Amino acid sequence: MRKQLAVIFVAALALASCNKVEVIEGVKIQKHEHDDAAPNLKEGDIITFDLVIKNEADSVIKDSRKEGKPLQDLVPPMPIPGTFKGSFENGLRLLAVGDSATIFVPVDSLFKDGQQQIPPFLKRGTDVRFIVKIKKSQTRAEFEKEMKKLAAEQMGKDSQSIDGFIASTGKKFTKTASGLYVAISNPGAGESPKMGESWEVNYIGSFLDGKEFDKGAAVTLPPVGQLVPGFNEAMMLLKKGGKGMFIIPSSLGYGIQGAPPRIPADAILVFELEILSKK
Repeated sequence: MRKQLAVIFVAALALASCNKVEVIEGVKIQKHEHDDAAPNLKEGDIITFDLVIKNEADSVIKDSRKEGKPLQDLVPPMPIPGTFKGSFENGLRLLAVGDSATIFVPVDSLFKDGQQQIPPFLKRGTDVRFIVKIKKSQTRAEFEKEMKKLAAEQMGKDSQSIDGFIASTGKKFTKTASGLYVAISNPGAGESPKMGESWEVNYIGSFLDGKEFDKGAAVTLPPVGQLVPGFNEAMMLLKKGGKGMFIIPSSLGYGIQGAPPRIPADAILVFELEILSKK
């Protein structure tokens, strides 16, 4: 029994030590899980992590877990001497794969200009809490290799889904060299949109299941080149007055990151597009 109590006390002491708030290399941090024997994350490596951001009142500002995808970022270099050391990014350098921690960042450090407007859910003199769980760390070469593999796998999945959708529409689509699927009902006449130009259009954006995520009538879009690659290409394939339907594979849309909350990761997008006039 005495041995069991000793084990319990040691475990409790370790847990208490792990959960204390401390300042390390200028970073205010509370480690919840940490392996002292594991090497810390290395500068330049790409890490995959879950992140919850809360204010002083414990209200959630962001929760990557609810968005369905973990975040990825580079482990930053050491801060330049004389600069603020207590950033979230600098706190990542203190962690290892498998660690979880809360990094406390002063609101005042995020909004250094005293005249800068602060969101109503934040207050000067308090901390923003970045609660992070490190899931994976990779060198750039390892990361790029994995991304290429995932992209190839996703391309195959997209192709199958798109083929099924096309069969259900009864329309005839052609596929461009980039992978965009095109069904032009009216090519239009005159000039086509060019890179850097803003045009007024009608459009409806939907997923393969028919659910609309966006639409606009007589909307002036950002300049061609500032839209997702598949939509940029679709614009330039039509002339003034032209209409068409375009299927944008995920690799030519928002890709693995998506555009939460409206567009999930790896979403295939369908656009009905009509070109009206150059602005």
